[in-house]
Amino acid sequence: MNWKITVAFVLFTGHVGIVYCFNNSSTEETKCMNSSASEFPDDFFTDYQRTHGALILHFLLAVYCFTLVAVVCDKYFLPSVECICTGRPLFANVAGATFMAVATSTPELFMNIIGTFITESDLGVGTVVGSALFNTLGVVSCIGLAAFKVIDLEWWPLTRDCSIYGISLIVLTVITYDERIEWYESMVLILMYLLYFLVMWANTFLMKIVTKFGAGLFGNRVEISEPDESISEVCSGVGPGTYRWNLHGDLSIINMALPTDVEKAIPKNEKEIPETKEEEVTRTWLVIVTKMAWIVFIWPIKFLLSISIPDCRKDKLRMFYPVTFIMCIIWIGVSSYVNGWMMTIIGSTIGVPDSVMGLTVLAAGGSMPEMFSSIIMARKGVGSMGISNSVGANTLNILLCLGLPWFIKGIIQLAETGDPSVSYVQIISEGVTYNCLTLFICVVILYSVVLLFHFKLGKHLGFTCLTIYLLCITFTVLSELNVFFHVNDPLCP
Repeated sequence: MNWKITVAFVLFTGHVGIVYCFNNSSTEETKCMNSSASEFPDDFFTDYQRTHGALILHFLLAVYCFTLVAVVCDKYFLPSVECICTGRPLFANVAGATFMAVATSTPELFMNIIGTFITESDLGVGTVVGSALFNTLGVVSCIGLAAFKVIDLEWWPLTRDCSIYGISLIVLTVITYDERIEWYESMVLILMYLLYFLVMWANTFLMKIVTKFGAGLFGNRVEISEPDESISEVCSGVGPGTYRWNLHGDLSIINMALPTDVEKAIPKNEKEIPETKEEEVTRTWLVIVTKMAWIVFIWPIKFLLSISIPDCRKDKLRMFYPVTFIMCIIWIGVSSYVNGWMMTIIGSTIGVPDSVMGLTVLAAGGSMPEMFSSIIMARKGVGSMGISNSVGANTLNILLCLGLPWFIKGIIQLAETGDPSVSYVQIISEGVTYNCLTLFICVVILYSVVLLFHFKLGKHLGFTCLTIYLLCITFTVLSELNVFFHVNDPLCP
């Protein structure tokens, strides 16, 4: 998927260059907005040094922080949250919709906290919107293009997730229309998350009802299973390896040492196809060099985390899972702060608003773990789990990652001033509402295309979603860069 990442960054830099020239040639603009970089510590380099090559160091540091967050979430944070859930009378879908969902969306939550309280910009909103756009179409395209065979999708999870996500987008569009988020509007998002929690609690009941009416239209694609097992009971039969719970309590198998009875956990229509001899990777010198470079690259991260975070996956350290949880929060917070710092410096240097940096670089970096996990799951024959997880994560990002920081800031302002008229969060970009509408259109397109392909995910559907994704992200970025209409004031020199 390196070519896909390259295309995304080429599009991004190309748009930046075009609009940078456009802004420089315009002499009528009198209004400007200050860069959010002033809210962070001073950079180690001057403007001259950054424009003559030092900016690449900021990109590399951001990439390193993205990698650190991915390792923390996968190796430490998710296992610690699993320990919190283990042994408690929680159904799998309930735990997945609450604890594990919050854990997987913590980077987006921290980024919006930084954008709301520190930079007071659209950095967090852009990150959530950009990640949502990728999770909606990008993940589906990755799964379709990476799968060894056509995957039969279950219609109920996709219908449920797209419906809830679409409703969330409509509400977000309404509350961002006037470019200010009142405290009670953000409270609506939080209440909707509680409602989402109740929907997930009653998932099987709703599935039985909808199946009676939907089976005739979509075919008998839903296998109803009672959520009567606790998390510890489900995990006990899985075996060792790297795994994570998705938003709906399904076990996403990622690079796992498969036991002999793992076929019971894989749908009958998604059995793994054994690799042929032509598909076996030959260990050439290039592969060896690449692996060695990756080992050198990742070693400092693993060393720092190993000495600062107890690995609760080990039996001897399992009792220290509260410490693991707290240390992971600290590491994710620090990494998110550094990422926000680097992105504001990069945006200020090349004259790009924070919302664009969030839509592109921050969203791409934050979505890389989901992309790789989805590819691995697709090649193991469980690609439908990745789609359910990614679309469900979008709902959480909107309702909780955006709603919670906005609500807290609104309440703080209300307590300080006592005036409800000034207790709100200002949206800088005028294009946020258009971006939300774009996301809603993407959800409708995704479901329509999947329905057109009869819920069969293959390379044709993957290529179709990839094309639509590239068109949508291009339109969104160009809109934020004032190509079609004015949405952002230029950065002050």
